[in-house]
Order: sequence, then structure tokens, then C-alpha cells
Amino acid sequence: MRPLLAFLFVLALMLPLTAQADEVRSAGNFGLGLGGGTGTSGLSMKYFVNNSNAFQGVVGVWGLGRDHGSVIGLSADYLWEGPALASGSVLELGWNIGLGAFAGTGDAFWLGAAGVLGLEFNFRPIPIDIVLEYRPGLLILERVDADLINFGGHIRYYF
Repeated sequence: MRPLLAFLFVLALMLPLTAQADEVRSAGNFGLGLGGGTGTSGLSMKYFVNNSNAFQGVVGVWGLGRDHGSVIGLSADYLWEGPALASGSVLELGWNIGLGAFAGTGDAFWLGAAGVLGLEFNFRPIPIDIVLEYRPGLLILERVDADLINFGGHIRYYF
């Protein structure tokens, strides 16, 4: 799966710039890259519904570093994009907050919910964001378990 993810990321970087760099957080923009949601690491995607709402998802491997066997995972979030904290000619510092769900399947079926609080570094010269997230989660299936200390991150190129 790693060669496919690397290929898709390089392909996205080679595509022509179709979004203005200072409009990363604008309606209709779509970002593609690598990232980690609650429990899932792999291909990260983000779509801006409008300037203050977005959907984000990660498809890949779930439970890295845990004894879950071979597991495919999915993480999906609804985000409210807060106003920029700071803005300059090269970088805009933004934030978001939201709710999401995650699932994994392999040796068992895993399902849960998560909160999201993100800090976004949106670069103006090129349409790339780097996001650091605090992601407390609640596992509902296969067992009930709370993970209040959980972090994720993303790097995405926007078209």
C-alpha cells in the first residue's frame, strides 16, 4: 500500500496549480496528501464546502503499532474552520474544531467517535497545508475504551 500512497502523492504534486495559494481555505478546494486520523494512517483528503466548513477523511491502515493483525481503516471528520489566528505573505495560521468517526476491520471490527482540534499552517506560495491535531476518541466496538491523549497530523496539496 505504501508504494501506491507515494505514487498518488507525487502525482498530486506534479499537477498544475489550479487553486490560488492564499485560497486554501476556500469553497470547493480539495486537498490530497498523507496523514493520520484517529487510529488510521494513510491517504488524507479534505474538501471545503465553504470558507468555514470542511470534510476531512483518511483511508489506510488502522492500528499501527498495535496487535490488531492486518487492518484497513477509515477516519471521517466534519470540521468548522475558525478565523485565521495570524496571516502573512508566506503563511496563514488557522485552526479548526470538529467531530468525526473512525472504523477499522481485520481481526475484528472497530468503530468509534472522535473530537478534533487542529492547528493549520497554510502556505501562500504553494497551496499546501500542514495540520497538527488533538484527537480524543471513544472506541465503541469491539470493546469500549476512551483514548483522551491522541494526536494526528496531515500534509496536503490543494487543487
